[in-house]
Amino acid sequence: MPLLRLQPHLFASLPAHSSLTANEARPQLQSFAGDALHEALEFLHTIPSTFTTDPKLRASPPSEAKVKLLRKWRDPSTNNTVDKAPGAEFWVCRQSEHVNANTQGTASWEEFENGLRSNHAENEMDYTPSVTSVEQLMQWSRSDIGNIETQGVAFKDVDMEINLITHTFHPGALIAPRSFISLTISAAYDNTQAPTHENAQSRPLKGFITAQIPLRSTASSTPPGLHQKIVASVPKRAIFASYASVEHVTLLPPTGENNLSLIEWTMATTSDAGGSIPQWVQRNWTMGGVPRAVVADVGLFLGWTMRRRSS
Repeated sequence: MPLLRLQPHLFASLPAHSSLTANEARPQLQSFAGDALHEALEFLHTIPSTFTTDPKLRASPPSEAKVKLLRKWRDPSTNNTVDKAPGAEFWVCRQSEHVNANTQGTASWEEFENGLRSNHAENEMDYTPSVTSVEQLMQWSRSDIGNIETQGVAFKDVDMEINLITHTFHPGALIAPRSFISLTISAAYDNTQAPTHENAQSRPLKGFITAQIPLRSTASSTPPGLHQKIVASVPKRAIFASYASVEHVTLLPPTGENNLSLIEWTMATTSDAGGSIPQWVQRNWTMGGVPRAVVADVGLFLGWTMRRRSS
């Protein structure tokens, strides 16, 4: 089964870590991270040909960029696009292009990198109103993971950590908090030192990918101390939910008369809020479901970035 899927993985499937019970059957750390990045790249490559694009571009103020929204149903075992069917995952994707500048309505490459790659979960709590708690459960050493090359991309600065993330909604009496256990793997690449080649104008100068993989803690698969910490850290009435996501941010070469470079931001996610919220509500734009939420995230991030810039 793939790593990048909605069905949560157990802690027993993770590479060795001091917080986990020693197990010779655990995957090797670099191979595990490499498999996740390989899957993320494969998934990103399928977006243009397998997702259905909404005809209407969406606004997400204060971002000046319009947001393209895409959707598909996926068979998680094959990554093939399928019709709506039992077991199929509903994926939502958004894409936007932003001028690389620290001006009103947009952000520079450094601001995107500092906001979306560094301290990913903690920053998300700062700019997303519903995220009320982020607790890091585990982190692997960047030096232990090392550099990874897959599908012709040389990744460096590979980070891997597990966070317990809680969202709180209003009215609280009607909607219980949702807690997610998320394994986050993030890595960067840099083509600025690469030899010039024939398609250099369409090749990103640099970029980073962040994959988030859902986990589930059970008393039988998680060390007792870690499982008790997770249970004790979630609010009363909280429901454990799950999501998987892939995020890709790239800096494109300068083009046009003004020689401006663009930042392309792609994010795709599948989720299940659990509880009694019907799936059709979670998928519905009008009802405030995932498609509306992922578009709103663009404006939330840009607004937060501009506030940080002016403070």
